[in-house]
Amino acid sequence: MTWFSQLLPVEPPPDIVPPAREMPTDALLIDVRSYSEYMSGHLPGARCIPLPQLAEQIAHLAPDRDEPIILYCASGARSEQALGLLQQQGYTEAYNGGAAVQLAERLRRPLERGL
Repeated sequence: MTWFSQLLPVEPPPDIVPPAREMPTDALLIDVRSYSEYMSGHLPGARCIPLPQLAEQIAHLAPDRDEPIILYCASGARSEQALGLLQQQGYTEAYNGGAAVQLAERLRRPLERGL
């Protein structure tokens, strides 16, 4: 399972950790859960790209590597891996939104079911 560690975000040394960044409200929302999880409840306007397919599909969806992107999943674990993957590909404004339910509350948006 060493490939998981390669997808984790790059951590700055502890003495230069920047303050937590606020997530932009106009960011592209990407749900990295499976399609069935997405259909059971997702944020309005979110695109579903399951984590195993993210590397090959992200450049088509977000060609601008400076575009704000918020990634989310069921618990925050897959979105953390997705964040590391996007950082490795040069995306500068990617955020781990964590769990779908908590992100919906934070952004004050209801979850939708289906398409």
